[in-house]
Amino acid sequence: MIKAIGLFFCIAFCMSGNILAQNAMERQQQYLKDILEINLPQRFKENTRRVNLKDSTWQEWLTRTKELPPDFSKMRSSPMLPDPLIQYKYGKEVEIKTKEEWEEKREWIKKEYQHWISGQFPPAPKSVKAEILSERTEGETLIQRIRLKFGPQDKAVMNIELMIPKAKGVLPVYMTQWTHRGWAQLAVRRGYIACVYAAADSKDDTEAYQALYPDYDFSMLMRRAWGASRVVDYLLTRKEVNKKQIAVSGHSRNGKQSLWAAAFDERIAAAISNSSSTGGDAPWRFSDPQYVSETLDYVTALNGHWFHPRLRFFSGREDKLPVDQNLLGALIAPRGLLYHYSIVERGLNPWANEQNYYSVKKVYDFLNAPNSIGVLTRMGEHAVAARDVEKTIDFLDIQFKRNNLIWHNQLYYTYSYADWQKQHPADQKLAISISPIKLKGAYSDTVTFSRDRKKIIANLKWILGDEPTGVKAANVAVADPSRRDWIDKTIGRPEVNGAKEIYLGPYTAIGDHVAGILYCPADKSGKISTEKGKIPVVIYLHQYAHSTGYAKGYGKNGGMANKLLFQEMVKKGFAVLAIDMFGFGTRIDEATNFYTRFPQWSKMGKMISDVKGCIDALESLDYIDHNGIYLLGNTIGGSVALMTTALDDRVAGLAIVAAFSPWRTSSKQYESLKNYSHLHGFMPRLGLFAERPERVPVDFAEIIAAVAPKPIMIIAPNLDRYADIPAVKKDIQSASVIYNLYNKKDNLIAKYPNEINRLSDGMNVELANFYENLYEKGR
Repeated sequence: MIKAIGLFFCIAFCMSGNILAQNAMERQQQYLKDILEINLPQRFKENTRRVNLKDSTWQEWLTRTKELPPDFSKMRSSPMLPDPLIQYKYGKEVEIKTKEEWEEKREWIKKEYQHWISGQFPPAPKSVKAEILSERTEGETLIQRIRLKFGPQDKAVMNIELMIPKAKGVLPVYMTQWTHRGWAQLAVRRGYIACVYAAADSKDDTEAYQALYPDYDFSMLMRRAWGASRVVDYLLTRKEVNKKQIAVSGHSRNGKQSLWAAAFDERIAAAISNSSSTGGDAPWRFSDPQYVSETLDYVTALNGHWFHPRLRFFSGREDKLPVDQNLLGALIAPRGLLYHYSIVERGLNPWANEQNYYSVKKVYDFLNAPNSIGVLTRMGEHAVAARDVEKTIDFLDIQFKRNNLIWHNQLYYTYSYADWQKQHPADQKLAISISPIKLKGAYSDTVTFSRDRKKIIANLKWILGDEPTGVKAANVAVADPSRRDWIDKTIGRPEVNGAKEIYLGPYTAIGDHVAGILYCPADKSGKISTEKGKIPVVIYLHQYAHSTGYAKGYGKNGGMANKLLFQEMVKKGFAVLAIDMFGFGTRIDEATNFYTRFPQWSKMGKMISDVKGCIDALESLDYIDHNGIYLLGNTIGGSVALMTTALDDRVAGLAIVAAFSPWRTSSKQYESLKNYSHLHGFMPRLGLFAERPERVPVDFAEIIAAVAPKPIMIIAPNLDRYADIPAVKKDIQSASVIYNLYNKKDNLIAKYPNEINRLSDGMNVELANFYENLYEKGR
């Protein structure tokens, strides 16, 4: 065994040496090869545009320019959001302390954003000419259709519609895109001049700017944002306009361009970004497959013309992107900024949006404008209703001091590790005395290991906190579909071919009143198929899917991956039990005040408790094989599955995907420890070891060993940016000693596909085959 471990380190060192031996060009070529293998192919829709004047597609741009990805090995890795109030000088982090230093940072952000994301835009034209095309009055509102002309030979145009209510003095302006004229009507009722401009899919005058400004590579969204600034040029000439109260608002892709416009044009006094998601109010770093929103890969494949082609290089390496959306939002400070979105939209992740807000707010606080930034959350789907628009106008009224209202943010992810730490001084003292348990290189027998296993379980339970006493559910049974949670209906659920849905809850729910769906193999009549006897079950635990829980998933082809995964399981004769994990999907509100309610417990402990409740429920169903209950976890769900299996002997086996990176090797590139303690608050006690991660009481090597000899498949994608793969391999190698001790070395299966942290169709099949083989062997 010592020879095997030595060989492993030798191979790892040689691989590392080969990477280091590559020159920059070779590295960049390898990065491009990975990107071409990983990225979704560009997709085409009715409204797809050219990526730039010379290239129709991203692939054409690559071929023509022969541009390679940057040398990522030389770029700073920032898995957390880049701090807007930090500058990097002489290889060091330097805190920004003066407004002059912030102005310097602002200029850097603008430059980097244009280079990597938006493309370069031209300077403002020397003049903007206006031609009134039509004019009429409705009631006491003057409505004008105006064509603006500017640029080379005045060939650039922008059509606008002005709606000016009768007033004695100057009025604030509500700008929005052609698509949202209905919003403008509401603003007129509130005493705003409404200005609708032609920079939307329904009417877009900015597409021609590509040819008119061939020396600039500004993307579609930046062309539209730049077009909005030309509208501001004109508005400032109108006597009716309050020049210090011009606001811009937009929805979805128009919400993106509204942010971009305000970020690069300081004359815009306020911006409202509605459900703008990735590239808008959601950071790129927190929009990758594990967060199950619109990923960088997905949004650039589907809408390559929205962004500069260079952005696609960062798919799977979002942590290397020098700028992110929090820095874009920070450019708007101290002017008004409102982020508005639904917390259960399929295309975004509310946790990511809220982290973006907290980061941007640091700059507002720094500039003594803490009340100039706000968040408006809603429930529902992507579309925005009048009730929502009215609230956004309330925000503008407050910013423009048109009333005395006070704005209130409804936030859901208010956890602060610093606050938790202050409230747990006893834990800090106890952490010093806890001895970490680490696997030995060899054990004489299983009895000897069992003593260490007890220590592993004890240390793991300490990290998880003190679980309060509870009781099992008394009656788990099928619920009438009409009684489903309305949020559940909004989110939607996978419709699995060949399966009968058994809805459990709310009145006859799982565990601590947790609803779930049991997808059972069905016969041709649609009834539960039991012709082969009782049915084995896989309990599925999802990714960091805050808005959708298990409804969606993310695979190589984008969303709805869970449906495909479940279908593979059902085809093999397995039922799948799926729940929204604690704090996700329908259970966001349930988790908001968790540490106030349970100060000594942890969210991870609660999630594990819920899985045990699932097992309890399955054991109460007579058509389920109680000896064939398995777990399957993806990213954070994988961590939950692994810890549950170590703590509950009823689990027959498990598979995990992109589930962990060792805590003891945490670094600025792989913030695995702080991910659980600081960022998400799943296991706050881990944070007590943030400065000395080697002192963590237990790590994943030990947890995997505690699972032994139960069968486990670990899929650790080689390109998972969250995982220190050499350290992952080392932990698995350490745990293999224990599997060998039990003479069950084949029960520990590790695979390292050349993939990022997502499921592929091939993985779905592989996982289904894994469970099928396990079940057949166990019968």
